[in-house]
Amino acid sequence: MNNNSKRNYYLDDIPLEEAIEKYFNALKKYFSKTPDELIEVTKANNRITSKPVFAKVSSPNFNLAAMDGISIDHKNTVGATETSPKTIKIKDFDWIDTGDPINDNHDAVIMIEDISKISNNEIKIFSSVSSMYNVREIGEDLIQSEMIIPENTKINHFDIGVCLAGGIKEIKVKKNINSKFIPTGNELINLGEQSTKGNLIEFNSYVINGLLNNIGVNTDTSPIIKDNKELIKNEISNSIKKYDLVIVSAGSSAGSEDYTKEIISELGEVIVHGVSIKPGHPVILGKINDKPVIGLPGYPISAILINELIIKPLIEKKINHKIHNNNQIKAKLTRKLNSSIGEDEFVRASVGKINSEYIAVPLPGGAGVISSIQKANCLIKIPKNIEGFQKNEQINVLPLVDINDIDNTIICSGSHDLVLDLLKSFLLKKGLGYKMAINPIGSLGGLLAIDQNLCHFSGTHIFDPKTNQYNLPFINKFVKNNKVKTINLVDRIQGIIIPKTNPKNIKGIEDLNNPELVYVNRQKGSGTRILFDHLLEKSNINSQKINGYDNEKNSHLAVSYTIHSKNADLGLGIMSSAVAYDLEFIPLKEESFDLVIPETVLNEEYMQIILEIIRSSEFKKNIESIGGYNTNKTGEIIL
Repeated sequence: MNNNSKRNYYLDDIPLEEAIEKYFNALKKYFSKTPDELIEVTKANNRITSKPVFAKVSSPNFNLAAMDGISIDHKNTVGATETSPKTIKIKDFDWIDTGDPINDNHDAVIMIEDISKISNNEIKIFSSVSSMYNVREIGEDLIQSEMIIPENTKINHFDIGVCLAGGIKEIKVKKNINSKFIPTGNELINLGEQSTKGNLIEFNSYVINGLLNNIGVNTDTSPIIKDNKELIKNEISNSIKKYDLVIVSAGSSAGSEDYTKEIISELGEVIVHGVSIKPGHPVILGKINDKPVIGLPGYPISAILINELIIKPLIEKKINHKIHNNNQIKAKLTRKLNSSIGEDEFVRASVGKINSEYIAVPLPGGAGVISSIQKANCLIKIPKNIEGFQKNEQINVLPLVDINDIDNTIICSGSHDLVLDLLKSFLLKKGLGYKMAINPIGSLGGLLAIDQNLCHFSGTHIFDPKTNQYNLPFINKFVKNNKVKTINLVDRIQGIIIPKTNPKNIKGIEDLNNPELVYVNRQKGSGTRILFDHLLEKSNINSQKINGYDNEKNSHLAVSYTIHSKNADLGLGIMSSAVAYDLEFIPLKEESFDLVIPETVLNEEYMQIILEIIRSSEFKKNIESIGGYNTNKTGEIIL
């Protein structure tokens, strides 16, 4: 039988806003009731009140002293002055400490510093006081029957403290939503299980459930279910009886073994299948027994985006409470972004603040690259009716984190090196809230970013054969709009990376004349690419005849991993990346890897901390332990 006869097809391809409206209208009965429960107030942190909370007692519920000293009836102080002090007998005052209840016959407290003790039974006072002087009155904090927390309010620890002060032991809150995550797919295995070719570790459940836990949802996960319609159907059928929300991972596309749409149709109703967003297009929005059942795409970024755009708003509507309110911010884009008309596209980005302006660095990677969302702190939405954004364009970005985290993000654009990753780790170790976002766009791209104020600092290593110098000729040529300081991060060895035992007997650059060898290259504008092209010209080798010359990677580690994975025979890179994958290395040239820092940020706290780290003996010792580096000039100002 032709497999196409078994394939599903999208019911819809509608805009996101329309899909949500259509889905929520179909779930009116689900949204109509929000159950509540009575819980101990001490366990109510982050819960949402279903009823207003009123104080049962006043706080304080008696008059008490606000100072150490004596309590007294204010009328007995009348006439006392500095020049004519008044003597008070013990029968008319009490010695008292801060927080002590006041005698019912007294209505004022005089500080101990303002009295003169004659004996334990007799004192002098030097001024008169008014009623309730230095007294915390009954109900100063809370008055009995006063509202403490309004309805539909998220409770925090301060609220709990006030409730306890007001005599509240239990509180009515909205019930948490209970969700079930069902991972499906023949290719999925659990961490620790034996893996064969084609297997993938199941982690979507941990990510999605973790995000839901953060907003107060109780989550469970079923065992992995293989692509068997009856098994999946049975799990969904049982789960919908016990849970408020069921999420099925994978099986939402149009493949021959994607059963989710068919099962939901049989047990309930599919409301939407296919939303015009990218990634996340094949999402299924259905209901069974008037409860939501959502079929997520298997790609992790798609699943995370659907959680953000659809599941989170569904939770908010169910509990009738806005969970997060991250307002969009304006940011300048560091590179051109292209997009296809017809779908809202969501791009992950790292955003930082440079000279009072937010800068957005789009991150690479498709719907299956979960590392991109780990590095992102914002989302860029490209509307379906435009073809993208231009470099340097001011655009709206949606924060995924607190705005303070964005303000403390330090963008390092340019060449990548393992030492930058080490620097990032050392900076986090300081615990001061600063975080580096490394944007590997090549040495030349980094210098242009410095010139255009698109990064905080840049890493560069470009060799100039005319002057036999590294970096300075190119800094002078390409950085015109900023005064900068150049500081050595490290000297390192560039060379040819080859597999262990050198099975192809590669000896040097000249071996690239062999058409059977497969090369893996660095991207245009990188210092390694510029050096490689110089070495080719020097050896009179035609780059167009090199097998793999156009196969470009954005980092030395990516080059080494390509060789380690047997997808290439050789590549130019640094010694430390060869060591990382236990590969062999033919050294060619020592080079300077320098940091270029605009003078406008040089004296900022974060940059001074970074320079302090770079110059520390601990940092240098860690660099040297990697291998392939020389730290003799590390931290020195070159220019």
